[in-house]
Amino acid sequence: MLSLRTGSHALRRPIRAPHSLLTALQPPGLLLRPGAAARFIHVDRLGRGADFGAEAGAGAGAEAEAEAGEGDTGKYRAGLFIDKVFPLKMAAFDFRPYIWSRNTEAMKKKVSGLLPEQLPHQFAVCEIEPHKRDGGSIVYFTFTAPGTLDDARQVAGELVSAVNAGLAARDKRSWYEFEPARSLPVRGVPFSEDIVRMLPSKKIKVEFVGPDLMVEQLYHEFREFGLILDIETQPTSNKDTPRWAIVHYSQLRGATRARNCAHGDVVGSTRLLLSYVRENHTNVVLKWFQDHTKFTIPLAAAALIAAIYAIFDPIREFFVENKITHRFDLSQIPILGNMRKAAMRSLLRRDSSFSSSDEVSAWTGLFDQKERLVSILNEPPESFVVVTGPHGSGKTKLVELATQEKRYRVVIDANSLASQHSELEQMTLLARQLGWWPVFNSIISITNAIDLMVTATTGSKAGISATPESQVRRILECLALVLTKIRHSRLEVLNTNEQRKRREARLTQESQVASSSGSSSSSSSSSSSSSSSSSSSSSSSSNSSGGNVAATYGLSSSHALPPEDIPVIVLENFMDKDLAFSRIIVEWAASVVEAGLAHCIITTNSISGYHEVQRVESNRATSLISLDDSSPMGAITLLQRQLTPEAPALASTPDTLDENALRAQEQLMEEYQRKLDAVSGDQIAYAANILGGRLEDLQLFVQKVKAGESIGAAIEDIIQRSITEIRKHAFANDSEVGQCEHTWSPEQFWYLLTELARHESVEYDRMRNSALFAGNDSALLGLAEAQLITMVYDNDRPSRIRPGRPVFFAAFNRIIDDPGFSSTMAIRMHKAFVGLETAKIRKAEEELALLNVFKASVDSYNTLASNLAIIAASKDISGASGAGDSWWSRNKAKAKDGDLAQMYPEAYIAQATRNVPQANGSSQSWLGWLFGRPSPPPSQTPNASCEQQPNSARPMAVPGVPFQLQGRVRFLLDVIHSSQQKIDKWDEEIKNRTARLAGL
Repeated sequence: MLSLRTGSHALRRPIRAPHSLLTALQPPGLLLRPGAAARFIHVDRLGRGADFGAEAGAGAGAEAEAEAGEGDTGKYRAGLFIDKVFPLKMAAFDFRPYIWSRNTEAMKKKVSGLLPEQLPHQFAVCEIEPHKRDGGSIVYFTFTAPGTLDDARQVAGELVSAVNAGLAARDKRSWYEFEPARSLPVRGVPFSEDIVRMLPSKKIKVEFVGPDLMVEQLYHEFREFGLILDIETQPTSNKDTPRWAIVHYSQLRGATRARNCAHGDVVGSTRLLLSYVRENHTNVVLKWFQDHTKFTIPLAAAALIAAIYAIFDPIREFFVENKITHRFDLSQIPILGNMRKAAMRSLLRRDSSFSSSDEVSAWTGLFDQKERLVSILNEPPESFVVVTGPHGSGKTKLVELATQEKRYRVVIDANSLASQHSELEQMTLLARQLGWWPVFNSIISITNAIDLMVTATTGSKAGISATPESQVRRILECLALVLTKIRHSRLEVLNTNEQRKRREARLTQESQVASSSGSSSSSSSSSSSSSSSSSSSSSSSSNSSGGNVAATYGLSSSHALPPEDIPVIVLENFMDKDLAFSRIIVEWAASVVEAGLAHCIITTNSISGYHEVQRVESNRATSLISLDDSSPMGAITLLQRQLTPEAPALASTPDTLDENALRAQEQLMEEYQRKLDAVSGDQIAYAANILGGRLEDLQLFVQKVKAGESIGAAIEDIIQRSITEIRKHAFANDSEVGQCEHTWSPEQFWYLLTELARHESVEYDRMRNSALFAGNDSALLGLAEAQLITMVYDNDRPSRIRPGRPVFFAAFNRIIDDPGFSSTMAIRMHKAFVGLETAKIRKAEEELALLNVFKASVDSYNTLASNLAIIAASKDISGASGAGDSWWSRNKAKAKDGDLAQMYPEAYIAQATRNVPQANGSSQSWLGWLFGRPSPPPSQTPNASCEQQPNSARPMAVPGVPFQLQGRVRFLLDVIHSSQQKIDKWDEEIKNRTARLAGL
């Protein structure tokens, strides 16, 4: 049922008129009838000071009617709204009203053209007010009418009907409307505004200034403007003022008519104020996407990624290819390139640094290595080429000289990549080095956020998150694709050239055959034979030309490329610093080399890069080119060029100079001679002998000397810096040294340091198999990676070990000359040796215990136990020097010898085999004394070396030990004896070093 209102009282729930009831209440016929219009149109009488504005209140018409007399003829003013003149503004970015309604004058002219020319009652247009947002215009007109104000309203309604009939007769339709324009009377006071956000809407909010209107009143008031879908009144529980109701039209034009015609209308004692209600349109498809995020978010992300791949990947390939081929590089033009090189040379020329010619001339073997590298690059890509050497050894210059004839060259500077703070910055710099553009760093955070939202909503990851590592893989994949395209394009060019050569050769052969056949046309057989010979010769020539490229480079015709067309990938300064993507780059380069797309050259200061490449490409041999420091003569030449002062420019005719000028010249010569004496040949030779050929140290030395330091002070400062660096990196207690893992112990490095200080270089295999290193090369490789030592390679394997820098040799000797530090490290080293030998003794004793042979070595075990006291007394009387640090000597203080012998007979017998020196110069073991076999003195053993005396002094066979175990038991006893002798010697050295430390 329809809820009705009685007076000012209303029910407690909102009133909505059903659509069926509203349709039943719809008046038949036209929406606007001339007779009905007279009740609604707003008319003002002119000449009374009435204003057609907000001041015309609800009682203005009644006052004017009271003042007007019966039968008076007056001039009145009214308004009508012409609809469908302009397109409606549907949204904020709807551009149609701006295109078809460019200026106000044009709109007014268009509206005036729609009005009929001759209308009764002295009809005259006084004002045109276009409302382009609402798609129409309000026309204010004046007319004359006799009688009361009701008669004037009747006349105004007739004029509006006449205008409407004229518009219908014209039947003019526009492209944005399928119906002709129509006019309606303005019943209220229109509100003209240009608020941007107040766009037309199908819903009209009607505010009541006065008592509320019932639904029937609202329906009759607003039905003439269009079909109404719904009428919603304010709930009674809502106490907001002013009271309101919402009229919902089926079409947008109905709402715009009501807004322009009924605003300010007075119904009874209630004034109506109309405004648009902003509608929130709900898209069905969008709502479905919002309700099914489990499917839509992954699909949207996949679509976004697919769009990025489809749009930006070709662009990135284009820029990467331009970076490699230098297609649009202006420096490739000869004139511009020479100008650029000259400008760069003039800007970068500095006196304090070495020139490139000086650097190249300092290494005599650089050109030999260049020829080897060029020969490798002239072959098809098969494996990596690792160029290793210390800083300043000419690695970069060698690669530049070897690849200067290459057409395609890709350089990745790993050192600059490692200097970045984060992985994202490293990825961005890598993209810039390779020309990979555009780079969307924000896509990583966006995809990670999407994946996080999907995980939070669905409980499972979408798998679309991006990381800098994945972006680096994409960049490298793009580069590999570009290299493949370059290879295919060069092969197509070669094939095209081959086909052109074949055609030229065939045409040449045909012309020769035609000329020869014309001269001998009398014989048909000769003609046929010549044609057959020409065909055979052309085929042979085509075959020879077709195999020309393959024969030249030793490849099949399908894979033949000249050496200058094979791209070269250079990884500069690889593994010198910690790089997050080093493993990814090496694996990618290995796949490129394996596919035969390009050569790959890796330059590194440490040998760890070579081992990393070997681990990645274990199934292929890696070519190693090892560079060394400059020779002593090269270092002397470099220092002389840099330190020798320039001779001052003197006047050619000194006779013409005055006394002051002569004195100035003498001062210049004295200063020149002083500088020349300061850098004499002997001093430079001394500096080159200390610093060696390491370019880094030579540059530092030259800078110090040019800054005013003497040669001796500069060398002393460099040596002290080296000592500080060695102590900081080699003897630190930290678990890490620089960027390398601390894989060695201080005792190991001290042992190696003492050997290098004595011999300057040691054999790698001897040091690797020494007692402290025990055949494990991880410590040596770690020292080489930390650049504390340098490994000299021969036939791609380490052969000798030298100090990490030539100046380290002097630093090692200075460290050894330090009595406190050297004694401390020597004590630690000897204790490490003692620990190793003690472990050997313990292992041998454990094996003797497992053999279990000494229980049967005498006739009676009790007889052996009864004689233990005599043996111990003899041991104490003999005054054996150096009890050692064996298992027996450590435990005899805890128990008597008899108890220990009964508990551990094998260990007791092993201890008894130690030789005890006697007063007469001979030596006798406890076991020999027990069995009555004293050892002869060394003088009685002819032709015996010092190393053979311990073995000759022992009995030939151990009594009571089975024959099968004699060899092993004798070996274990010899190991115990030899280790104990070493322990005694090292214990003595530890005592001496400790006494030296106490005397400091």
